[in-house]
Amino acid sequence: MVSSFQLANHVVGVMIDQNITEEFLGEIHNIVLSKIEEFGHINFFCEVLEGNHIPFMSLMEELKFKYDNSQYIHKVAVVTNQSWLRSVMNITDLVIQSEIKTYELSERLDAITWVSQSKHDYLG
Repeated sequence: MVSSFQLANHVVGVMIDQNITEEFLGEIHNIVLSKIEEFGHINFFCEVLEGNHIPFMSLMEELKFKYDNSQYIHKVAVVTNQSWLRSVMNITDLVIQSEIKTYELSERLDAITWVSQSKHDYLG
């Protein structure tokens, strides 16, 4: 079961506290889609805790999902100590409409502050 939370009406967050499976990824997508349906546009916070495995095919499916829905997701904050995942997400920012920023786990509060701002609260 996915641990999800809402920081504000427009911000949905998930904690990845287990290895990613197709079923787990589907649960995350359902949460995101239901919040998009409810609010129209959202910001997304994702924290990947230490020691959780993300298979390559799951990562590709996640990137496709973000691409397909990026017009509804203004900002994505990814918090993880997995440097390879931060690198992939930073590259993804070049091809997806959503603004994506990555943070280390020690920068969690900075990520929450940034992703909690609505599109109208910040410049750029």
